[in-house]
Amino acid sequence: MNINDIKTTHKLSVGKQVKTKKDLTYSKNPETACVIPAGTALTIHFSEVNYGRVYFDYNGHLRSLNLSFAFDNITGINKRPSLRTLEKWSMDGVAKTVTGERTEPDGTVNGAPSWLLALGVI
Repeated sequence: MNINDIKTTHKLSVGKQVKTKKDLTYSKNPETACVIPAGTALTIHFSEVNYGRVYFDYNGHLRSLNLSFAFDNITGINKRPSLRTLEKWSMDGVAKTVTGERTEPDGTVNGAPSWLLALGVI
């Protein structure tokens, strides 16, 4: 399944250009197993159906990455905030998206969800 096959079912955002920070190994399915080398340019998409993952197409196969771990693996994703920061955001009514933009706690900017949405807090 490639990225175009799921654009409507997963309600994917417009693509965002990023690069891998280190090698990404995908080995669950032997037919699609691969290693994506560090420094590889990727176009990631956020999903309205699953806020906690980022999706991308690599060599014709759909791949995904958990947003909690994306900071360590790809550029363009901010570090996961502390529990204290999440609590503050939920009380203030202003939060940040996984890419660093200001939004409402349950909001998105260019498809990127707030950390509260990505982590399933709200």
